[in-house]
Amino acid sequence: MSLSFQTLETAFPRSALYRNGNAADAVHESALPFSRFPWRERHLQCLWADPRNRPAQLKTSDGEPVRVEHPGSWNLEPGPDFLNAALLIGKEKRRITGDLEIHIHPNGWKQHGHAGDPNFENTRFHVVYFQGLEIPGLIQIPLQETLAAAPDFSFDNIDTAAFPYSIPAGDFPLLGIDPDRKTEFLEAAGEERLRLKAERLTLAMQSKEPEQVLWEELLAALGYKNNKAPFRKLAALLPHARLRALSSTPDEAYALLLGLSGLLPKNINPEWTAESKTFIRSVWDFWWKQADELHERTLGKSDWNLAGIRPANHPVRRLMAAAIYSFQTLELCNHSTHLTQFASNHWNTHISWKTPCKPTALVGQARANAIITNILIPFRAATGRQIDLGKLPPEPGNAIIRQTAFTLFSPDHSQKVYQSALARQGLIQIFHDYVITHRLDELKNLL
Repeated sequence: MSLSFQTLETAFPRSALYRNGNAADAVHESALPFSRFPWRERHLQCLWADPRNRPAQLKTSDGEPVRVEHPGSWNLEPGPDFLNAALLIGKEKRRITGDLEIHIHPNGWKQHGHAGDPNFENTRFHVVYFQGLEIPGLIQIPLQETLAAAPDFSFDNIDTAAFPYSIPAGDFPLLGIDPDRKTEFLEAAGEERLRLKAERLTLAMQSKEPEQVLWEELLAALGYKNNKAPFRKLAALLPHARLRALSSTPDEAYALLLGLSGLLPKNINPEWTAESKTFIRSVWDFWWKQADELHERTLGKSDWNLAGIRPANHPVRRLMAAAIYSFQTLELCNHSTHLTQFASNHWNTHISWKTPCKPTALVGQARANAIITNILIPFRAATGRQIDLGKLPPEPGNAIIRQTAFTLFSPDHSQKVYQSALARQGLIQIFHDYVITHRLDELKNLL
């Protein structure tokens, strides 16, 4: 049973110290009491820009169909989010052009002071998540109902850092702050990041069983950045409860997952090892006995991004980790060492079908640490289990952490300020809240 959102404030007590400093509701609209959206406005911007995520069946607030001829050009300067969009409105397909602004709530137009701003005088379209009061002169396009009808869609599949943004030049807003105060602020931001993740899981558990929610998150994590979407789709196509009902061993679960993934080889390659040939025959034998309904739902190879993936990280290998996790889902929350410790199986002795190797883990420690921090800790909080934020495992630095530290503290800063795993999470949170959204000036008022 998921907990109330207020309970999460207790699990992450310092998150409020970071969140309450924000002057604009736009950064954290999820805090609004009448409707919860624990993602950012930028998620909607990225969704609009990408036809792979943008719903095909859009409608205006009046119910008229909308076809996107051109979404507009992403605007990184002051003014609307997209410039010179072209939409076809209504059954008669009236072609209307103009700029387009995106908000989570319709009243964001007034809250952000767009009315009367000359930069917005050519705005014709208002894309919002929640339905609400329309702004005179704007064609409003709400997304909530349309996205709810798309079973494969998830905001968690959107990598907001993969879309256009510019790094603001400034005077390093946190340069002169006491080092201990810097760390305290970063860790408070880190708690907010984990609280938001727990909030998203809490929302998901309002319509799904906790174990299914965890199953979907684990598979998405195994997909890494490039294949989160197809892994998450697999978890929805083959829910955890059904997978466990159809399989009695990890190898059988693997056969189901590999078959449904569309990556099951149809022919044996003479170059494969003898062990691989024997193993794939056993996979075929089990998969081909399954109901036609399962076979009809298989993904295609076009659903996967396989270019440049190292054999050790290939989905056919990661799916074995998923199969083993399926027998341990909730147990992983209490025994996270199981994330890297696997019983003997085909894929911990093979890097590819034709390349054997010494026994090796299917999931490395760095990926396991990311799963613990980004999934298991928020899930424990969302289900009322105790958490210890002081024992978060370290994650390696990345481009976002380095860029944010540089932007906040100058090139000559000391990395001791963000040695803790929680402080590193905080840098990622600040990147998305302030750096990528050009709100650095607001940070000066927080400390």
